[in-house]
Amino acid sequence: MLRFFTGFPAVEQGVVKPRVAATDRRGTLSDAEIRRTIAPAVAQLRAFLDKIEAHMSPEGYVFGEKLSWADLFLYPLLADLRAIPEGEIMSPRLVGWMDKMDQLDAVEKTRAGTLSVGARPP
Repeated sequence: MLRFFTGFPAVEQGVVKPRVAATDRRGTLSDAEIRRTIAPAVAQLRAFLDKIEAHMSPEGYVFGEKLSWADLFLYPLLADLRAIPEGEIMSPRLVGWMDKMDQLDAVEKTRAGTLSVGARPP
């Protein structure tokens, strides 16, 4: 069975946090330089996303028609990914799932202070 907790290193530590840190150091690195720096991590992230999608149900939530903990744990990772340029690697299926998750009241209530609305880590 796929372990969703392995997503944190793939998404956050490998791609999101390095991208945000490099971007926040204005003038230090160009976008092209940042992309080159994190390219190996993006390749690992792409493999992780492919595995996630292979285990997802074709429609609805991660494992079917009902919302599950898998959705609630995966969403914050992919919301952060979507907030940076590398979010472009998400497939149409993942983007559609994100759109569905965005409509949930629980997601809306927890959006404040996140990367998706422009907040930055301390």
